[in-house]
Amino acid sequence: MGQGATRSDIAVIGLGYVGVTVAAAFADAGVRVLGIEKRREVVETLRRGRCHIFEPGIDEVLRRTIGKRLQVVSEWPAVLPRIVVVCVSTPADLATRTPDLRNIADTADEIARRLPSDGLVIVRSTVPVGTSRKLVLRRVRREKPRAGLAFCPERTVQGAALAELRSLPQVIGASDERSAARAARLFRKLTRDVVVVDKPETAEMVKLVNNCHTDLLYAFGNEVALLARTHGVDPLEVIRGANQRYTVRTDGVAVVRPRIAVPGYVGGGCLSKDPYLLLQSLGGRPPGKSLVFAVRELNESMPARAAKEVLALLRAAGKKPAAARVLVCGFAYKGKPETDDLRGTPATPFVEALRGRVGRLLGHDYKVAARDVKAFGVRPVGLAKGLRRADAVVLLNDHPRYVRELTPRRLATAAKRVVVYDSWRILRGTRIPGLSGVTYGGLGWVGA
Repeated sequence: MGQGATRSDIAVIGLGYVGVTVAAAFADAGVRVLGIEKRREVVETLRRGRCHIFEPGIDEVLRRTIGKRLQVVSEWPAVLPRIVVVCVSTPADLATRTPDLRNIADTADEIARRLPSDGLVIVRSTVPVGTSRKLVLRRVRREKPRAGLAFCPERTVQGAALAELRSLPQVIGASDERSAARAARLFRKLTRDVVVVDKPETAEMVKLVNNCHTDLLYAFGNEVALLARTHGVDPLEVIRGANQRYTVRTDGVAVVRPRIAVPGYVGGGCLSKDPYLLLQSLGGRPPGKSLVFAVRELNESMPARAAKEVLALLRAAGKKPAAARVLVCGFAYKGKPETDDLRGTPATPFVEALRGRVGRLLGHDYKVAARDVKAFGVRPVGLAKGLRRADAVVLLNDHPRYVRELTPRRLATAAKRVVVYDSWRILRGTRIPGLSGVTYGGLGWVGA
């Protein structure tokens, strides 16, 4: 029998970004947790009280709980606890735009052999609508006919996951009332705010529409950038004018309308794949006719558009792209809250679009390890050294340290003329856009 199995209240299967944070949060709340992760190196790191991902606060929680309320193993126990939380990855093949459900299917088979007869399976992995019942519950009930099922989506943001696990409403959709009640009792150990919906399929769709709606909001900001570029106006000025104090007062009540997002890249483990999971639920509608598909297509096009603009700015600055050194800053998919997460990062298509078209690619990130930057085929460098060598500096994410550390003085040590492509325009309020020798641009804007 696996270590910790008999004395654990729950098992969390899969200790990636989703699983390790929920396991740590439950353990910190007093629940005895058995974490199961097939990657032995991850298990060994966790047993030393350190996390394999960057997430604020998690190392402190691990030091309090690992080896006590939180046990981690790489092998399945003979018998699982009565409640199992499934957090395995459900990737999408971006070439075919179809989900890969092999991990969750294999996990369901393993659970079926080991779950107590009246056990509860809680699926937290993001899946196409209907997967929890048709795939997971069906496989588990071949062995355990009395087993229950709930789908309880993970909806946290990397960089704030522990805080959000304790503050965000936890949505529960279950196969029956008893399973819903059991899942609700468990999640109330994290937060009193529990939302029970009528069935697992509803909860599955909650997760997908949350993320696809976010994808849509970002896409409209990108659409504004493309329209503004066509007409030679600054998209951030358009958005500022549209958003600023846009309220209506009726009978003393202020109604705030939805704000338009600034242009930017859309990445991460969820937003880059969840739309394709939702597109599995279109029925007879062709994916190309779906708003979800159009949004994803636009957002996925932005890194390559940016690369094309960087090449144009290099030429405008009198530099030959084929001889230029380009410093790419920000390989994690976002800068705030800061993370080392490379899933869905715009760096992948951006670097590919420039590869072979510029002289040398240099790379910098505050959280992503140098070996991971190197894996992009980019030479990792410190920021100061990279700036001294760069003909172009590209900010791919909005990490606030770039505002503080990419100073006019440092840029003055770069090549005589330097291109600064500030994707998110975080340097807009500094002296850099108007600095002599700097050709400045960003998504939808290439200077006055």
